Amino acid sequence: MAQEQILQSDSLSEVNETTDQAGPKQINKKAVEKLRKMTPEEVAALDKKLAEALTLYYDTKYGQALPIFKEIAEQVETMEVMWWLGTTAMATGNICLAIEEFTKMLAINPELNRVRLDLALAFFKLGFYDNAREELKKVEAAKPPEAVQKNIDKLLAAIAEKTRKVSWNIRFSQGITYDTNVSAGPNERELEVWGGTLTLDSDSRKISDKALVTSLQGNALYDFGQRQGFMWNTVAVFYNSAYRTYSKYDFMMADIKTGPWWIGRRDILKCPVGYKEQYYGSDRLSNIIHVDPGYEHYFCRYFSMKALYSYNKESFYNDENRSLENKTHLYEISPSIYLANRRHIISGSVGYENRDAEASRFSYNARRYMLSYYTRFPTTNTEFFLRYQWTKKDYKDKPILYTQDREDRRHAVTTVISQQFCEYFFASLVFNYTDNNSNASLYEFDKETYSFNVGFTF
Repeated sequence: MAQEQILQSDSLSEVNETTDQAGPKQINKKAVEKLRKMTPEEVAALDKKLAEALTLYYDTKYGQALPIFKEIAEQVETMEVMWWLGTTAMATGNICLAIEEFTKMLAINPELNRVRLDLALAFFKLGFYDNAREELKKVEAAKPPEAVQKNIDKLLAAIAEKTRKVSWNIRFSQGITYDTNVSAGPNERELEVWGGTLTLDSDSRKISDKALVTSLQGNALYDFGQRQGFMWNTVAVFYNSAYRTYSKYDFMMADIKTGPWWIGRRDILKCPVGYKEQYYGSDRLSNIIHVDPGYEHYFCRYFSMKALYSYNKESFYNDENRSLENKTHLYEISPSIYLANRRHIISGSVGYENRDAEASRFSYNARRYMLSYYTRFPTTNTEFFLRYQWTKKDYKDKPILYTQDREDRRHAVTTVISQQFCEYFFASLVFNYTDNNSNASLYEFDKETYSFNVGFTF
């Protein structure tokens, strides 16, 4: 019974090729000789293992079938056992083992094109694109059926995409935003301060307005061509919000950053350097030089940990704002969980920020915690994102008109629903809520924004 099961060609029947059977026959002959040397009890045990492994295999329980096939291969190895072991290894992510088994099969019979296609796919998954392309060309030379050729063309196109030296994308959106507090001012116009009452002008208290919001982002990535190694990435960002009534609160920002990436099998290291310009109202506000290195390690397909450091040096153009000039250091640790082939991503972060400004009343130390959730619905091309962040800022001096050092505690919530349509276009709804609690009433505020955007990406 074991001899019949092990030597049958059930799993290779789909190859449909004319081959020289000398190689496979020789392998199977060796297997028969090993079986004949076994006792009936050993053969029965082997037969039971094979039946169990095949049941698990056809029930797609590959993780349970793999160790059993390994045991069988150590005792009796035929072409069929190699095939079952290789495909099971492939299904469970043991790509190196799959390559080993498929390579052995092709060394015995080079005309097994079905096996060669699986070998090409295994090479592709490991990032050995030249090897994958070479195997596909060999199958093409055998003039495969049209359906097989279509699969070959798809994989060749994927290889071309992966090995492209320069890749780029652009994302543009235009939207309208309703802002309940454009000035980030307190609810009350009259505030109790040291020495009396402070009366704010009408534009400094809490006021609402609508704004047109424009966003443009471009990204270019140069790949040096190594399977694991260096890349160079450049990102440019433009953002502009123009309020309908209170144009003094208009904001515009342009940022460009560039730097090397190093990509490993489970690691990504990024070291970008950037320059940012900011405008407030109709005035040129400040420029920021920033360095943002980050390192992320993927422990497995379901979990990663990222470490980020950011350094910012901000300089203001107006002499009246010199006291705001600062150097800021940010340290952050962010774990992420990936589920259902990355359709669900849960991320968190713990961060510490130190800002050293020219005036100590604008200098602070801050702790912040963040939790976010992202999901994508593949059947509708709909994306959903939710983030909550809590921040506590301890300022190093008291603000003007107050007798205590300032302390702020901020809660911020962001929700985004985005719908893709016509392949390159999208529409999104965005809600932001900020509640800033401060012991200095001038800086205590809450604010909500509701945005609708349409745009394209390619």
